[in-house]
Amino acid sequence: MGKYLRPYREAVRDFGTGFEALLWNSEEMQRLRFEAIAGTLDLRGRAIADMGCGRADLLAFLVERGIPYGRYVGVEAIDELRAFSERRAQQQGWQRASFVQGDFVDDQSLCGRLVRQYAIDTFIFSGSLNTLREPQARRALHTAWSSLEQVAGGVLAFNFLSDRHRSRGRASGPARRFDTLGMIRWAFERTPVVAVRHDVLGDHDCLIVMRRA
Repeated sequence: MGKYLRPYREAVRDFGTGFEALLWNSEEMQRLRFEAIAGTLDLRGRAIADMGCGRADLLAFLVERGIPYGRYVGVEAIDELRAFSERRAQQQGWQRASFVQGDFVDDQSLCGRLVRQYAIDTFIFSGSLNTLREPQARRALHTAWSSLEQVAGGVLAFNFLSDRHRSRGRASGPARRFDTLGMIRWAFERTPVVAVRHDVLGDHDCLIVMRRA
């Protein structure tokens, strides 16, 4: 198991599969990030891979908001969380939902398999990059973006903790801040069709949405 997963493994050990296991500061902050994604990207009809899905809270958000997604695939490396999400979806009767256990950092073939097996056209990383070093995150994002090369209108959406935060301090706990301007350049080096939001949580967070031209 990669070091980046240890905080989640320890949280599951301490808190079970409750919200605390996700290492979010609050459910409100999670919801605001989801709203930013849905407000920046039209998710209707899309085949979504939720990379690091945790408790499938993004799926719950889509259902609650009545957003008619085409397919949802939750990808989670921590088996207890994947199993919880699968049970939750079954109990709630959420349609067109599948769950896959996988580590998107360690398994470089994972994104390609998701595209081939589930016809994924949208990769979303919401909060799942927080414990990674920036080079690890960029490699994972590059793999996801590359797997969409032959997917017309393919989209990669991700958020991360911004180093443009006015305190310029380090993130709390196991989370890391990324070079925001560097991440924006990284996105524009791959496509001219990029949306950037830096106002979701004040200046705390950055959301980038990239679309295949």
